[in-house]
Amino acid sequence: MQFLQSNITSRVKALNQSSVLKMIYFYGPIKRSDIAEQLGLTMPTITTNVNSLIGAGLVQEEQNPCPDSNRGRKARPVDIIPDAQHYVGIEMRGSRRVICVQNFRGQILYTAKDDTPCRDYEKNMELSCAMLHEALEHCRLTLEDVAGIGFCTPGLVNGQEGILDTWPSYGWLNKNIRADLAALTGYTGPISVENNACVRAYGARLEQRKMLNEVPNFAYFFVSYGIACPFFLNTANVVGSVVGAGEVGHMIMEPNGLPCSCGNRGCLEAYASNTAVIAQCSQALAEGGAPILRSLCPEGADPTMEQILSAQASGDEVVCRILDGAVYRIGIAIANIINFSCPRIMFVDGALFGAVKNQETLREIVNRNLCNVIHTDTEFIFVRSHDFSGAAGAASLAIYNSLDNYTE
Repeated sequence: MQFLQSNITSRVKALNQSSVLKMIYFYGPIKRSDIAEQLGLTMPTITTNVNSLIGAGLVQEEQNPCPDSNRGRKARPVDIIPDAQHYVGIEMRGSRRVICVQNFRGQILYTAKDDTPCRDYEKNMELSCAMLHEALEHCRLTLEDVAGIGFCTPGLVNGQEGILDTWPSYGWLNKNIRADLAALTGYTGPISVENNACVRAYGARLEQRKMLNEVPNFAYFFVSYGIACPFFLNTANVVGSVVGAGEVGHMIMEPNGLPCSCGNRGCLEAYASNTAVIAQCSQALAEGGAPILRSLCPEGADPTMEQILSAQASGDEVVCRILDGAVYRIGIAIANIINFSCPRIMFVDGALFGAVKNQETLREIVNRNLCNVIHTDTEFIFVRSHDFSGAAGAASLAIYNSLDNYTE
């Protein structure tokens, strides 16, 4: 019985430490009294934990005190020390490997990418690990200086075990990314592994923490060579987490429709992903259509999304028709998601929505297909896509997990 009581006490202590650190991270600068009020803990408990975090070099008192009207004295708020720790994020997509180094506050210190096509898993891992060592050398860091590594990839990922269960497009099955990364680099610290859409949701949570602190939930709709929409639920543990894999790209839009890489037919990805859009435009070029796109695209090469969007902006009728079809199906999918889960905010991330016209069309289609009875005025935020968002999100996941699992 004494052992059980000791175990419970240790768990409560660890939970309090993590909760206090997360409260400072997401709400700082913040007064100790406000932390106590938010968490429902006593001031002595808060003082002990804050002093411990200061002693660990993670937290500092702000130089400018703020008046405490309840006690007639000035209290010093506490906040995170940005450079107290460093994290690495890696996104591996077969055709591209991207790396990002961030400090504890999520500020990007270094980025790099390698666009060498490679379909072999082992070779991709070797190239990714080589980029890791180059990044640390550039930042004058060692593996011992890294508080956590986040790694993301497309496909179905078992984040708890650090395993890529399957990535149908490349035929990768049961790849133990966590173990392989540790073996190739010699890194002994925590390694977080997740789907590349899910990490973008974690990245948004950290980057937009002030705006999202009071938001009960949000969805992150990500359109790339696949389509996913993880759902982020804020809960009593201060920061919440992604719920489910978010594989909406395999929502059936047309029963017995076009074949999808997953083996089914009629999936959203088969009609509206970047892969599908490029394939449709390539077919149009092969059939002698899309004259404006043809003028932008080198002979014999598949068009890029940038070229396709340029052709749309220039009025290429064939390209406009293809993109309108993709946006329409995505709009139907998002309307279904909102009808089902009522997210407070819907982030939309994808090259397709870099065009304002496509944003406006999407809003129109979604609004037309919402259930008015449960419509909750979901706010749309269109994310400006960039090459490093996945790697930055992976680093954010590593930061998030270090907060969630912090013990003295």
